[in-house]
Amino acid sequence: MRIAITGGIGSGKSYVCRRLNARGITVYDCDDAAKRLMRSSMAIREGLTKLVGPEVYHGNELCKPVLAQFLLQSEANKQAVNAVVHPAVAADYLNSGLEWIESAILFDSGFDCRIAFDYVVCVTAPLEVRISRVMARDGISREKTLEWINRQLPQEQVRSRSQFEIVNDGEKDIDKQLDYIFNQIKNNRTNMQQTILSIAGKPGLYKLVSRGKMNLIVEALDETHKRMPAFATDRVTSLADIAMYTESEDIPLMKVLANIRDKEEGKECSINFKKCSSKELREYFGQVLPDFDRDRVHDSDIKKLFSWYNILVKAGITNFEEVMAPTEGNNVDDRKEQE
Repeated sequence: MRIAITGGIGSGKSYVCRRLNARGITVYDCDDAAKRLMRSSMAIREGLTKLVGPEVYHGNELCKPVLAQFLLQSEANKQAVNAVVHPAVAADYLNSGLEWIESAILFDSGFDCRIAFDYVVCVTAPLEVRISRVMARDGISREKTLEWINRQLPQEQVRSRSQFEIVNDGEKDIDKQLDYIFNQIKNNRTNMQQTILSIAGKPGLYKLVSRGKMNLIVEALDETHKRMPAFATDRVTSLADIAMYTESEDIPLMKVLANIRDKEEGKECSINFKKCSSKELREYFGQVLPDFDRDRVHDSDIKKLFSWYNILVKAGITNFEEVMAPTEGNNVDDRKEQE
């Protein structure tokens, strides 16, 4: 799982991370990682030197005032620095083996687009509480604190883009809120780990990992196990919602796949469906589904079916009746209508 914690300055993210640490969960700190990598990574050093100038480093040390001055000059400079640092931080996190990551500017910086997070947890607090915390922590004026807060995305916008919220106002129980989040993640994982999806325009099949308010996180069933977000515009379809035409009634895809499995004794298709003739293809499929509708089921449909079958078998999935359960409420379009 990949879970991000975010929230504006003064919201209390660090305290939530300490509560997670008390549960034995180590949270990857983006700020600390960026500082470490800017000191140790030659790729970042070369990138910043080319971008800012040789004065950005003094020996082996990063010259923070020089970098800060460059960042404050324009938004373009800020984005250019992010383009140098953030890919290294993302790779470092993915190689860390940690599930949880803390990033104050997850959405502001576009870091959420570099990694397909299963869930984002937004830590929030009332504005006056945030102001008091920052003033006390940094010894700065109210005006300066508000200036810092206003540089970040509005709290409501961050919350709307997150799957979970933790209210850290000094009154609500943080551990109870964490318990709720862990239970929801556990339930979602149990319910969706076997949902298999097809995405229009993308080859192969995908396993549903988690769902957000406006997207799904899916994982390729091939050897790459690549994760990515899928949106309503991607035309995502669950294999459980697909049926094939016959002369009498539509047959659920899981039953057709089960017929192939029984014929092939759980192995991949014995027919070379990519190169065989249309006659050979249809004769073979007739052994799998004798009364399939010869007019409405095209050769391309049969080839796609066999391709999906082979992908599933290679992934160790052969109990199609169990895997392809109904997916009501799991699709992107369903959730958009509910909202």
